[in-house]
Amino acid sequence: MNREEILAKNRKESVGKSDERELQVFADASKVGMAVGGVLAVIIVIFSRIREIPILGLAAWSVYFAMFGSRRLYQFLKTKERTALVQAIIGIVCGLGCFVGMIVLGIQK
Repeated sequence: MNREEILAKNRKESVGKSDERELQVFADASKVGMAVGGVLAVIIVIFSRIREIPILGLAAWSVYFAMFGSRRLYQFLKTKERTALVQAIIGIVCGLGCFVGMIVLGIQK
C-alpha cells in the first residue's frame, strides 16, 4: 500500500469517530465545566447563608458532588486509575450526604 491508500483507508475508518484533539478538548471542557459548577455552588451556598435557606446550599453541593463523583467513576472505569476511584467514592458519598441532609431539612420544615 502506498501512502495515499493508507490515508484513504484511515479516513474511511475514522468517519464519525473523534480524533485525539477532539477528545482532549472534550476532557478540558469537562474540567472547566466542573470548575464553573464548583464556583456556582460556592456562590449559591453563600447566598443560602445570607438568606438563611440552608436547603439551597445542600442542593447545590449535592448536584456538584454527584457530577464530580460520577465523572471520576467513569474515568476509573475506563482507565482503572485508583486515585480516580478514591475521588469518585469521596464525591459520591459527599453528594449523597448533602442530598440526604437536604431531604431531612425539607421534611423538617
